[in-house]
Amino acid sequence: MKKKLVLVLSLIIGPMIGAISFTSVIIPNNLISGGLGGLALLLNRVTGLNVQLLLALLFLPIGIWAFIKFGINQIITASICYILFTVYIGIMPVLVPPLKTDFILAAIVAGILSGLSGGIVLRLGVSNGPESLIGIYLKQKFNIPIGSFLTIFNSIIIFLSMFSADITMALYSAIIIYISGRVTDFIILGFGRYFEMNIITSKYIELTDFIHKEIKRGVTYIQCIGTYELKKNMMVKTLVKNDEVIKIKNHLKALDPDSFIYINESTEVHGRGFSE
Repeated sequence: MKKKLVLVLSLIIGPMIGAISFTSVIIPNNLISGGLGGLALLLNRVTGLNVQLLLALLFLPIGIWAFIKFGINQIITASICYILFTVYIGIMPVLVPPLKTDFILAAIVAGILSGLSGGIVLRLGVSNGPESLIGIYLKQKFNIPIGSFLTIFNSIIIFLSMFSADITMALYSAIIIYISGRVTDFIILGFGRYFEMNIITSKYIELTDFIHKEIKRGVTYIQCIGTYELKKNMMVKTLVKNDEVIKIKNHLKALDPDSFIYINESTEVHGRGFSE
């Protein structure tokens, strides 16, 4: 019941935030947004056709493809978000006054709002619109982050806008795309960040004892051979949070100053001891 309530609220609030960004920040400052909303806005400026009509026409081919690929469930959530967004862009100008301001500030605000709009829906594993259906497919098929795909897709829209608008405004709009993609990925991946520490040290037993007792994390050993001295050694691998990285590095400085460390950031962690 709780999950369904969160889903319903996200489907309502997400498009609302996106519509506020679209009608109260992007349009008043003559910027271009990302997604099909941005493409519809671009076509509107070129053809004069109604934005809401253009949104409906752009949805049809992607909706048919997504129905064949994913089934009805993803289409339902994408349709709800898309319909609500279309309705909201007709309502929000009355409820929320336009923010006519400095172009950089407008781009930052619009990017944050657009990222929030997509992220709070996408983090639940459902789509917030037809373009995100393509992003979900690419994430499952090629492990391409959804935010990264949206950044590329939206960059194409910005490039096309250069032919119908001032190039300076197109560049300001690019700021929206970048910030939106970063915020979307940040919300989807969560606030926690985990790091894979790979440590080569002769004091691996002592280090393991410290990690087990003080950090409360597991450790994996990998036997390795350094090519300079052809000396067998042990690599210690562990997955920790950013504050735990500092604790281990500080301990290792005193334990073994000659140790070697390299660290990779992990964007997804599943398994015992880590929340999904």
